[in-house]
Amino acid sequence: MPAYRIPLVRDTIGQDDLDALADWLRGGPRLTKGPLCEAFEQKFAAWQGSRHAHYVNSGSSANLLAINALQVAGQLRPGDKVIAPAVSWTTTVAPITQFNCVPVLCDAEKDTLGLDVEHFEHLARTTGARAVIICHVLGIPNRMDEIVATCERHGLALIEDCCEALGSEFKDRKVGNFGAMGTFSFYFGHHMSTVEGGMVVTSSRTLSNIIRSIRSHGWNRDLDEADKLDLRSRYSVDPFADQYTFYHPGFNFRGTDVGAFLGLRQLDKLPRFVEARHQIWGDYSQYTASAAWQPRAPADAMVSGFAWPVLSRRRVALAAELSAAGIETRPLICGSMGRQPWFVDRYGVAKLPNADRVHEHGLYVPINPDLSAAEVREIANLLLDAREGSIREPAG
Repeated sequence: MPAYRIPLVRDTIGQDDLDALADWLRGGPRLTKGPLCEAFEQKFAAWQGSRHAHYVNSGSSANLLAINALQVAGQLRPGDKVIAPAVSWTTTVAPITQFNCVPVLCDAEKDTLGLDVEHFEHLARTTGARAVIICHVLGIPNRMDEIVATCERHGLALIEDCCEALGSEFKDRKVGNFGAMGTFSFYFGHHMSTVEGGMVVTSSRTLSNIIRSIRSHGWNRDLDEADKLDLRSRYSVDPFADQYTFYHPGFNFRGTDVGAFLGLRQLDKLPRFVEARHQIWGDYSQYTASAAWQPRAPADAMVSGFAWPVLSRRRVALAAELSAAGIETRPLICGSMGRQPWFVDRYGVAKLPNADRVHEHGLYVPINPDLSAAEVREIANLLLDAREGSIREPAG
């Protein structure tokens, strides 16, 4: 990979964090899941405004656990349909298939890149789906009033993939708190980092207990004492055997105290990161106001932007021009999942007009907390260069 003058991401883990980590390591602490993981979960839950938080080894694992937790709770069965966003990430949709359910792709909305609420209502009414997972693309909140109302009308369990949207809000409420569960990623370059890592949040005690169990093999040792005793009594398990008794078919998706040490420090910095991302999002919005297309968040939403999306009929050439100027870009996440090879192999091509438009024309440019005002202006000017005509409404 070339070294970009303006990279997509800059590490949120600073030298001060590394120095503190080195000092901590010299003390010979526990490195695997331990007390710091629990402290990190409690601090994150308080920041997020959720009742329960569960630290895991990645945001992708968080999504896998969320889908599986619905199955263990009896809210989802193999063969059930789950509505998913066509414009999302592969591990937003893949867990549906991996747990033998059937993904039904919903088209994207032009402005927010989230679920097209009319298409979602149609799918909820006609497919018999029992759950939906949404993705707050690049930090832009979905239209949560309509989505929650549709879920309530049709009895759908709601999972929010917030891996690109930590700190974004809809009507003064953080995303991730609107449904049964919310998922987050702490991968390098995301809003905060534990190098690898993620979190599942929920306000349901039942789902919290399931997640704590299936995250760690399916045993009960991470549960509250009363819940441990309840399981032992239900299955007539003695205290010695209980150490290696598995109440659910689980995984090993646990975080570590090493990651949690960094996570606790990152949470202290997170308000600054979120404010910077929000400010940069606003600057891009201002500088590209004359563009034929720019993203528009719902009214009363606050965007903690992960990156700035662009649609261009000259996508490949534009990306090359930006790269030549030292500016890193990527396709607009997965484009349409309905045109990704693994999905097409299993279900055929899903033709969805707005998602197809993103798939063919979408890319994104940097937002990170250390992006300077001059860098934002430079990128915006390149995108709006009248001679190049970079941002235009694509045909079709």
